[in-house]
Formats: sequence, structure tokens, C-alpha cells
Amino acid sequence: MNATEARTDPPLGRRARNRAARHDQLLAAASDIVEESGLEGLTMQAVADRVDCAVGTIYTYFASKSALIAALQVAAVQTLLATYHQAAEMWDEALEESGLNDDAVESLVRVLAYGQLFVAGPELHPREFEFLQMLLSTPERLVNPDDVRSVTPHALTLLAEGLVLVEAAVAAGALSAPDPARNDDGFRRLLRWVGALNGALLTANANVGALPASDADAFSARAMGKLVTEDLLLAWGAPARVLDAATEQLGRMQRAGSFLPRVGSNA
Repeated sequence: MNATEARTDPPLGRRARNRAARHDQLLAAASDIVEESGLEGLTMQAVADRVDCAVGTIYTYFASKSALIAALQVAAVQTLLATYHQAAEMWDEALEESGLNDDAVESLVRVLAYGQLFVAGPELHPREFEFLQMLLSTPERLVNPDDVRSVTPHALTLLAEGLVLVEAAVAAGALSAPDPARNDDGFRRLLRWVGALNGALLTANANVGALPASDADAFSARAMGKLVTEDLLLAWGAPARVLDAATEQLGRMQRAGSFLPRVGSNA
């Protein structure tokens, strides 16, 4: 490296850092606007007004409103993925300390924990989880197909973590292998599972004020998520003994605080 290059590197580094900070500031402003006014209220001018800059500045970071929404979705998925990785490390440590030494049971503990983490998503990261839901339901007039395709790999990375856990349970003998004759495989299992968990979250939003307390409890997202996961695992060949042991172990981890990382709603 010559002397000229050495002198010019620091300013370039500062500019890059400043641009990254500005990018994050714009995303935070856009996220606040969506929370307050919905996607329809999100405009490039609204973001510019929020951060007190020229609207043209926004376009140097995001080519369109569609690209801005896609960037919000990518950031949300990355936050959710980071929380999963933190949680998974806690599960690994807790299982190692438990002395369980049963690969089949441990594999189902991780599957059950993933399901419980999924339904806890709206509580841990309500805004980010909503952006993930938008990825599945946002009209094309707001997010064009090219921008959706830019987000999809990130979302699939999050889902792939669940797929790894399901396939590990098959390898450990805790679940039967999918039946190719039924056009079934691990990915299709994962989609059914996530679909069922998402359905539990939607059902939990029902207005149950007129129901007896005993019936209203049935609408708990965590309770539904736990049961629907157990139902699917049994259908996929999990021995009842192994599933019971995994459920008990996960319960011990939850009571010991070894299940969810300590995160804020917008961490």
C-alpha cells in the first residue's frame, strides 16, 4: 500500500460507516411510520420528513417504496434469526449440562423449543414478526416480485433452521423418515408445521371475552403451538416415551430460564 492509499482509506471508512448509520436511521424511521400508519402511510416523503432530509436522499438508499419495504423485511428476518441463534446456544448449553445423553430426546427438545420460540415471536419482536408476516401477505402493488425475491432467501434461511432440527430428529431415530410415495419430504413437513403454528397465532387473536375462562385458555398461542407441534411429531412417528421425556426436559429448561434470550421488543 502506498502513502496516498494510506491517507485516503480512513475517510472512505468513515463515509461507509456514516452511510450505514444513515441507512439504519432511515429504516428505523420507516419502521416507526408503518407501525403508526400501516404500509399505506409509508411514503418516501414521510420518511424524509421524519429524519429531516431531502426526499431525494431517500432514493439514494432505496430505489422505491417497494425496495424500502423489502429492506424492512430483510432487517426483521435478520433480527429474528439472531434471536434464534442466541436461543439455540442456550438450548445446547442446557442440554449439555443436563446429562441427558439421549440423542433422540435431545433432538425433539430442540424441535419443541423451535416451535415455542416461533409462537413467542410476536411477544419478543412484535414489529419484526409483523414484517415477516407481511412477506407472506403484502399485495404485489406494494412490493414488486423482484423485491420479494430479494427477501425470500433470508426468510428461507430462518425456516431452514427448523428444517435442520426436523431432519436431525429423523437421523436420531426420534421421527420416521418422510414417505416419498406421498410426495412428502422434510421441507413439506416444515411448511405444514410453520403453517399450523402461524394458524395458532391467528386463532389466538380471536375475541374470547364472552367465553368462560376455561374455554378462553384454549386460545393461548403458546398452548396451541405446543399441542399442534406434539400432534405433528406423533404423526411423524415420534415414540410417546421420547416425546414425553423431551417435553419434560424443555419444561425444566423453561423454568430454569434456559429457553429464551433476554431481548427487548425491538432488540
